[in-house]
Amino acid sequence: MAGMELSPRHRMILKATVDEFILENRPVGSKTLFDKHDIGLSPASIRSVLKELEDLGFLASRHTSGGRIPTESGYRFYVDSLVVLYELTIKEKQRIQEEYLKMQFKLDQILKATASVLANLSNSAGVVLGPAKSLDTLKHVELIHVHGDEVLMIMVMRSGAVVHRSVFLDRNYSQEELYQISKYLNDNAKGYDMFEIQEAVIPKLLKRKDGPEHFSKVSEVISAAMTPDNSEVSVYIDGLKNLYGRFRDEEQKLNQVLSLLDDKIFLREMFGEYSEQDGVYAVIGKDGDGLMGGVSIITSSYRMGEKRIGSMGIIGPQRMDYNRALPLVDFTSKLVSEMVTRISK
Repeated sequence: MAGMELSPRHRMILKATVDEFILENRPVGSKTLFDKHDIGLSPASIRSVLKELEDLGFLASRHTSGGRIPTESGYRFYVDSLVVLYELTIKEKQRIQEEYLKMQFKLDQILKATASVLANLSNSAGVVLGPAKSLDTLKHVELIHVHGDEVLMIMVMRSGAVVHRSVFLDRNYSQEELYQISKYLNDNAKGYDMFEIQEAVIPKLLKRKDGPEHFSKVSEVISAAMTPDNSEVSVYIDGLKNLYGRFRDEEQKLNQVLSLLDDKIFLREMFGEYSEQDGVYAVIGKDGDGLMGGVSIITSSYRMGEKRIGSMGIIGPQRMDYNRALPLVDFTSKLVSEMVTRISK
């Protein structure tokens, strides 16, 4: 794209145009830029730069007025190269932290509160993707004899989730024998996720030969029963009413955004794409994907310890205050990572 070699005056005028449009939500003309922004060029020079920015695809005209509005490429260049990130004030940081102090500190409560913090502070919709079950790590496992060869396996996960599975072993084991097997697993498998336990921990224990005598007979059944059910990733959403205000005159766009937020599979894929990465991402329009036209998503991942386990962000109109939205999502994701890590210890 030719945009990367924009001259300083092109960059300055593109930035002023996007800033102005985000503020006022109406097409921006050279007179407004001349009057309100200290650009140091004549209205005629500003007009010719606006025309060049339009030719480059960064701005578009609405024929009714002489003004211009940013295109997706214009927003993209603005976010990548022109945004001056706003420093959240101490007061704003405290306001975010206070929301969490009300909590009993269960993972789902933290994530639900996060969607609401993001929605309130961005005046858009907040979305938080809970961890995939397979990323949750084991805190404790207990095997309890039910009757005959039936055993109840209870796994307490670091996120606070408790998973119950019924398993049938090759014979009737006493509770004492099951206790020895549980203890062996707790000593060696704690802190690993289910796939790691299945693929690395149990095979390693089988080679070691220092476990309870019946471990090798039951390990396969127990391993199979640990397979996580990944179909149910929770999605927490808040702030739909903010969108009614933000898209007031654009009913079609509003309906489109509401249908995106209603589509859990889309949200899981969209936010899931960024849960593997560090940093904050602005997704603007998404490469001509019709559904995302006019919509921007700011997203970041959060961690439990060293492990990225989910993602969060805000969805709103492209005309959003990126200067504030990016640091808001960044700060909140770091805070959530700290809390999630603390409760998982």
